[in-house]
Amino acid sequence: MEEQIYRQPRRSGKKWILIIAAVFVLLLSAVAFVLTANRLSLSVELDGEPEVMLEYGGHFQDPGAHLCVRGSLLWKDGMSPEDVSVGIQGKVDDEKTGKYILTYAADYRGMHAEAQRIVRVVDTVCPEIILAPDTGGTLLPGTPYQEAGYRAIDNYDGDITDRVVRSEEYGKIIYAVTDSSGNPGYAEREVPYYDPIPPEITLEGGADMAITTGTFYQEPGYSALDNVDGDLTQQVQVDGEVDWLTPGTYSVTYTVTDGYKNTTTVTRTVEVQAVPRPEVVWPEGKVIYLTFDDGPGPYTEQLLDVLDSYGVKATFFVTNRGYGEMMKEIVDRGHSIGIHTMSHVYERIYASPEAYFADLLGMQDVIYRNTGVKTTLMRFPGGSSNTVSAHSYVGLMSLLTRAVQDAGFQYFDWNVDSNDAGGAKKAQTVFNNVTAGVSQNRVSVVLQHDIHDFSVDAVEDIIVWGLNNGYSFERLTENSPGVHHGVLN
Repeated sequence: MEEQIYRQPRRSGKKWILIIAAVFVLLLSAVAFVLTANRLSLSVELDGEPEVMLEYGGHFQDPGAHLCVRGSLLWKDGMSPEDVSVGIQGKVDDEKTGKYILTYAADYRGMHAEAQRIVRVVDTVCPEIILAPDTGGTLLPGTPYQEAGYRAIDNYDGDITDRVVRSEEYGKIIYAVTDSSGNPGYAEREVPYYDPIPPEITLEGGADMAITTGTFYQEPGYSALDNVDGDLTQQVQVDGEVDWLTPGTYSVTYTVTDGYKNTTTVTRTVEVQAVPRPEVVWPEGKVIYLTFDDGPGPYTEQLLDVLDSYGVKATFFVTNRGYGEMMKEIVDRGHSIGIHTMSHVYERIYASPEAYFADLLGMQDVIYRNTGVKTTLMRFPGGSSNTVSAHSYVGLMSLLTRAVQDAGFQYFDWNVDSNDAGGAKKAQTVFNNVTAGVSQNRVSVVLQHDIHDFSVDAVEDIIVWGLNNGYSFERLTENSPGVHHGVLN
């Protein structure tokens, strides 16, 4: 039996061809679809900054630009076709200031794109002003300055000397110029002024003065004028002090310097003169000087009547208690009046030499205004031997006892104390203290206070006792003995 062989028809080759063709068609369709759907955009992108500032005189190097293509599906980050060049329109003249616009343009597949770059050529260099040197030497202030010359040069405008504005202040000339770009230029010239004339100082009251010891020295005044600077009074330096409590010759110097270093110094000589001290005359025989401190007061008129009844004169060292009319009554009845104190406040009176003299002279003026007498008789509060003054000023009484005498005052202490400001409170005790003390001296200066009625009540008995025992009563004068205590401060 003959074997039969089955052969399948050759259809597989055609089948693969059809598959490949279908795939190719599909790929072409996909590419066509993508190309059709991928919307393209063009832009020209600048290399470098979109605005460039170029200094005049520099060289502009264009950094360039490139075309950038972007698609909605492909080339989202952009791509630069190599076969497309970017054209440039515009030119930068770096020899001329101004604003220049460069336009960069490119075409691709029927599309067009542009970008612009702005280039500004600027001039920021300030012009220079050149001053010719001075050769004329120095000038006296006020002499007009003869211009030595100047030039103004600008890197862009060239010679701009004709634009210079010149202004003159004292001692300097200012030159100013502005170029066409608005850049300013300045220069200053110091004018060679020189003033050889020193200022002049005028002393009020003269260069020589004399004052009495104890008279406060007050600067009489001065002025200083300069031919250039004018009034220099406020710049005067004053050196030197005048010790108005100590006789001697003192110098006060006045110095001032003007703006050109010319210095003037003048000297005032002040002589502090001591008043000649009066001669002390001790009286003949046995003498009692009755003295009364701290008044006048409510009992002073009674005391004056008692003294008048015996024809006895006394001395009153008064204070400022407001009994002005009684001060005049004391003088009118022939008694001596002297200075005690304005306030009797020790810490105030003895705070310093100045404080004491202010009190002393103030009370002297009160007495003068009420009596017409400018007395020089005085008694220190607490006496010259007080130590209260040492609490605020060591050595004050040693200074004051000399100073008041050099100033023309006569101070009086006492050698008989009634103790009416201490333990004595009755007239009899005052009488006993006074008579006991007087009995020890040929000449007695008795201390009482007419502000105490019991002390005033004792006066008549003291007078009677003194007259009966051969004593005479006198008032103190500038020639009377001061019976000074030993100074303890």
